[in-house]
Amino acid sequence: YQELTEGYYNVAYALTLSDGREVILKVAPRPDVRIMSYERNIMRSEVDAMWMVADDPDIPAPKVLGYDDSCSICDSPYFFMEKLSGSSLNAIHEKLSEDEISQIHMQSGKILQKVNQIRCPAFGYPGQPLFQGDNWYLVFRRMLEAGIGDAEAGGVDLKISVPELWDMLERDKNYFDEITQPYLVHWDCWDGNIFTEHGKITGIIDWERCLWADPLMEVGFRTFFRNTSFMEGYGMEKLSDREYRRALWYDVYMMILVSLECEYRKYDTMEMYDYAVGVLQKQVKELQTV
Repeated sequence: YQELTEGYYNVAYALTLSDGREVILKVAPRPDVRIMSYERNIMRSEVDAMWMVADDPDIPAPKVLGYDDSCSICDSPYFFMEKLSGSSLNAIHEKLSEDEISQIHMQSGKILQKVNQIRCPAFGYPGQPLFQGDNWYLVFRRMLEAGIGDAEAGGVDLKISVPELWDMLERDKNYFDEITQPYLVHWDCWDGNIFTEHGKITGIIDWERCLWADPLMEVGFRTFFRNTSFMEGYGMEKLSDREYRRALWYDVYMMILVSLECEYRKYDTMEMYDYAVGVLQKQVKELQTV
């Protein structure tokens, strides 16, 4: 076995079984480890999402080989999945040309467009019924409240006015009301979670942060980093004004959560926090002016 260290949440190992098969083992944090509100029961969310996409040949994802949440063998849930061929795009990024990277991002857009066609039973976090509902605005507000609550509990200064944020969200309520059908959203498809070989995507990994939500929550739609190749693969030239407004709110939500990682995961530096609050302040300022 060999520990895999690219991830930031679960512990993962590459294993060679006695019959020669190579598989991946992922183990969730122990129950006594402090996590953010949205991270509760996310291993179950990951397994369920991978089962949901398993039968679609246009959505490459590892096959789940076994899942156990009984905590009878170890203190945490765990699952085994097939090992993908190739390497993460993040690991080989410097070895590729801009055109090669663009082609891979275009492929990811096509794949996520397929993922975002999968209908879900409610909006919210798949593994947390208390964060689910049939009104997207109310569910999103609850998710945002949980993130801000985690910041307060962890003593993390978001460097924004929270009361003003709630006022702006209420002002923009009608932008969310037009979203009436929840779809599966991967939400964490950054280069570290895209496996590729010979210029082709061999699989999308790390589905634990998936949501039942508005597809504009996908990473490829973030407004602070326009990924034109992803958009082209997805089949969208640009966001409409109303879509852009919702995307700004999804930026805010994401950056609030990213700003918490240094405190909750005890990183060696505050670099991630400094980056996240910088983007957060910029996006909030844009919301104030639109």
